[in-house]
Amino acid sequence: MKHIKLTFVLLLFFNCQNSKEEHVAIGTWNKCDKDGSYIEWKITNQYMLILTTRSNEIFLFKNNIINNNLVLSEFKNGTRLVGNNDTVVTVRRSKNKIILRSRFTGDYSELNKAEFDFEPIDSTNLELWRKNILSEFNRRASNVICTDTRNKDEKRYDFEVENIGELEMDKLDKIKIDSIEN
Repeated sequence: MKHIKLTFVLLLFFNCQNSKEEHVAIGTWNKCDKDGSYIEWKITNQYMLILTTRSNEIFLFKNNIINNNLVLSEFKNGTRLVGNNDTVVTVRRSKNKIILRSRFTGDYSELNKAEFDFEPIDSTNLELWRKNILSEFNRRASNVICTDTRNKDEKRYDFEVENIGELEMDKLDKIKIDSIEN
């Protein structure tokens, strides 16, 4: 009888423990994007940090885990999201990969588990932290070869904004515009 009571007490004790399960996407991830750019993610319970070779910026979003989904939102004066409060769901996972899908855009992201980690955010010296994070990222990115796998049609619309000429207002009246009638 003592054995049964002890077993019951132990079961009760272990079942009452706060068993906060961590989301499977918590960690550091990377991937080569279809356009040949390299991207890294750091996902925590509080934020998602994204670095890409397409930009020399650090993208930082709030992250809340609700019903085993990642809910991303904007920090005040932070990077803008296409869809604020976007829910990101886990589609598939394995030991070294995870596939996430944005409910807002429907886009999938296949991420690889990274062998490195980012240094924690230093709120006492954000500029130095930013400089160090970007320097380390650029060092890692220079060692990765990402090839552009887009087809010809996908590449056609990839251009720099600077290449588009500006239309001068005095020339506007010289342009013939055909009207479209129904």
